[in-house]
Amino acid sequence: MQKKEYFYGLDQLRSGLMLMGVLIHTVALINPFYQWNYVSQYRNEFIHNLVYVTHFFRMEAFFVIAGFFSAMVLAKKGTRYFISGRYKRVLIPLLSSILFINTFEVWFIVENGIKTWQQIGLPDFIVHSWFLLTLMILSWLCLLPADKILDWLGRLKLPLQLCLAVIYMLSPYGLKFLFRLVIPEQDFPLFYTLFDYFVERTLYYSLYFFLGYQIYRSEYLKSLLKNKKIFTAVSMTALAGLLYQYAMIGAPSENQPSIFLQAANLILKHITALSTSWILFAFFSTAHFRPSDTSAFFVRSAIIIYLFHHPLVIVIGYYMDIPGLTSTGYFLIVSVCVYLWSFFIYFLIDSNRYTRWLFGIR
Repeated sequence: MQKKEYFYGLDQLRSGLMLMGVLIHTVALINPFYQWNYVSQYRNEFIHNLVYVTHFFRMEAFFVIAGFFSAMVLAKKGTRYFISGRYKRVLIPLLSSILFINTFEVWFIVENGIKTWQQIGLPDFIVHSWFLLTLMILSWLCLLPADKILDWLGRLKLPLQLCLAVIYMLSPYGLKFLFRLVIPEQDFPLFYTLFDYFVERTLYYSLYFFLGYQIYRSEYLKSLLKNKKIFTAVSMTALAGLLYQYAMIGAPSENQPSIFLQAANLILKHITALSTSWILFAFFSTAHFRPSDTSAFFVRSAIIIYLFHHPLVIVIGYYMDIPGLTSTGYFLIVSVCVYLWSFFIYFLIDSNRYTRWLFGIR
């Protein structure tokens, strides 16, 4: 019974992280710092920063869990079952999302004058579905001798492991820096877009994916998750990191920071994400959660909610952007409407076997 609850808690966490994405994209409507797909007339720095701070660990923690479950499926079901499941649950939903969901979002943005066709590019068709592309690439990497590489790394001394980890943290941005020396970014935007989706994000999130992968394989790491002293120390690190990241949201930068300062900020970002992901994983993998119909519903519907919410945020945010509201009221109304419409769409998708197949519902 305990083993089932162990996996059940992680499944709840994974679903919660996806559902949290609705708030992250909704709060972008009222952000005072950057230009999103659509930004309303309302602004609220406090609400934006309060929600946006989850951006510094949400997807990282998601990929830790994805790596853990990938290792579990490979160990228990084998490679053929694992790849078949990835095509059904990841690749097909990715293609369906681009074709049906994201293409509709592009049409709405252009039709309502938010962007012109000349401003539309590949990122507008991928948008929030990038995580499925990254997950698919990482799943293919599992077919390499990942176990042997991880075992070899585990035999190295700790200082060397830390040095290699820092180098790996900086590798995607280091590669981009080198490319920029010989390939001007303004002259080859498509190259850098493809680099972002296929290389940079893969390298960045592979650190978290294979951490989760190794947690499943390593009894030593599992024992560390239950160590109270480590949990306390990592919790303090996560709290300090999140407070720092919160303070830096929207901070003005008059000059381009040096490459060393950029590297330091990237390492701090990884430390924040790693420590927070570790704490979340440790808690939800050891706490005992009783299965219920409500939580099972959220677990099953989370992928549909996340895939469909993005254009809903823009459509509802666009039509609710009327005078007379407060920024708080606007944010709450759009958030509630997006959740309600997303759940309604889930019931529609779940009612037909063909739409279930298109979007990866069992």
